[in-house]
Amino acid sequence: MYIVMAIEVIAPGGAETFVLRLAKALEDKGNRVIVYAFYKNNFNQALHQSIAPNVQIIWPYMRLPRLARKIDSLFFRLKIRRNIQGKYIKGALKRLLQVTKPDVIHSNLLKVDRTCLMAAKAMNVPVVTTIHGDYLQFYDKTQKGEAIPLLDYEEKARWNLANLKKIACISDKQIAFFKKNFPAETEGKINKIYNGYPATKPADKGIRKRLGIAPGAFVFGMVSRGIPEKGWETSITAFRQLNNKNTHLVLVGGGEYLDKLKQEYGTHSNIHFAGHSNEPLEWVNIFDVGLLPSVYASESLPTAVIEYLCCNKPVIASGAGEIKNMLQKDNRPAGIIIPIVNNKVDSSILADAMQQYMDDKALYAQHSANAAICFEQFDMNECAEKYLDLYVKAIAGIKN
Repeated sequence: MYIVMAIEVIAPGGAETFVLRLAKALEDKGNRVIVYAFYKNNFNQALHQSIAPNVQIIWPYMRLPRLARKIDSLFFRLKIRRNIQGKYIKGALKRLLQVTKPDVIHSNLLKVDRTCLMAAKAMNVPVVTTIHGDYLQFYDKTQKGEAIPLLDYEEKARWNLANLKKIACISDKQIAFFKKNFPAETEGKINKIYNGYPATKPADKGIRKRLGIAPGAFVFGMVSRGIPEKGWETSITAFRQLNNKNTHLVLVGGGEYLDKLKQEYGTHSNIHFAGHSNEPLEWVNIFDVGLLPSVYASESLPTAVIEYLCCNKPVIASGAGEIKNMLQKDNRPAGIIIPIVNNKVDSSILADAMQQYMDDKALYAQHSANAAICFEQFDMNECAEKYLDLYVKAIAGIKN
């Protein structure tokens, strides 16, 4: 099967790493895959090389990209419905489709969906999408009167959903959202498919020793995007409440927000700011417990939780998105869920859960064993097979 996968950028993020992993898994099964990325200015070559080095990525040629971005930004502020970059992106995608004649287009994210649908319309190529959270996030913000980077959200979302052939959701929350707000447009199209993750166990790179963590110390860790809503400061506050010299907190992520936290808390000898890593499993491997006290409004299927489970680490996380289901399989829990109250996670409750794992060795051992069982839900081969089946159904819908 010939598949074109589309995404805005190749950079650290759940949607972006999902595209690379799935593209590689599909090619490993003998399919031809091209990843069409809208913008090259944020290209993370190291990420591409670490996940899917042999997967071909194509970008549109764009004249004077910086000037185009500035003009488009001005158009957006003035609410002028024109987009110079969008014209280049759609034109290049049309030409790519005419040359390659793919069987299906697999789009990701709302604005990408719209471009793919418009480019594919004349060729009668089916477009399927994976929902990563932006449809929900944009809806919530527009309901609250908050600004979003898109004009005419509801009109565009409704048109997209009406024209997509199949929609892959990664959480029950997403499915409930579409059934409530866009029932007619999504009827008969929704399928629940968990993101796959290759079950690779990293070698010990001596990171604990490099950080000065003594043998036998208990290490809590967190890997995620560097935004406040993921719960970074809540984790730091809870860790400090433990007041235990034989515990460490390792924070893996980058960005301005984490730089500010490092300035405030970086002098604490047992709190380690690792920065961004394209090899997160190497860091997760040194954790005893993974943390994610997220209150992110559009949280769906956080990759960090999958990575913790991949390394057989128990998880302490909020109940955001699909996390409760991720940490439970066959009545075998692999973590502790902390409630979200008034859009906050109580750091004291988080600290109690952290202390519980340190004190209750039997609970810790059981949840560590269960983590391997819960990780089975994210089998990469099964994920790829489910998407191939989805593509076949989408193609059949076009022919009928």
